[in-house]
Amino acid sequence: MLHLSVIVPTRNEAAVAPLLISRLSETLVDVPCEDIFVDDSDDDTPEVIQHATAQAGLNVKIMHREGDARRGGLSTAAVEGVRAASGRYVCIMDADLHHPPE
Repeated sequence: MLHLSVIVPTRNEAAVAPLLISRLSETLVDVPCEDIFVDDSDDDTPEVIQHATAQAGLNVKIMHREGDARRGGLSTAAVEGVRAASGRYVCIMDADLHHPPE
């Protein structure tokens, strides 16, 4: 069983995603965890996340939402991430680094 699920709702965060992922990978290096990005972006954020996480070696799930699935924004993204989580503990954090991963 995973120890921690980190839920990160995103919307057009391509510019900051690589830094966030780098800091997550450094911070969680010895923690059995998964990172779940629930993405409502119109830009290339999902692709940036996928590329950056592949390089960092993180256990990542990207859930891209479109159209009516985005209804409710941040709150429904957080709930959807929690529903997909398999960790014993769950952390929900902003992608814009207002919540430092450390």
